[in-house]
Amino acid sequence: MSVESNFLIKFGLHHFVSHAKGDGTSRFVVDGSEGPAMIAHAKYLIEEMYGAPSVVSVR
Repeated sequence: MSVESNFLIKFGLHHFVSHAKGDGTSRFVVDGSEGPAMIAHAKYLIEEMYGAPSVVSVR
């Protein structure tokens, strides 16, 4: 399992956040059908806790 997959599982984001690698960064996509609080929480965890260059988008 990848570091990114382990991260998503550890923080309980794997149900509504997907991951892909590209251009030396990790790209995380948050499911836009989640509530605003969950989207904000996911963005915070990824930006503050992931520890590597990453891009977070919502779809």
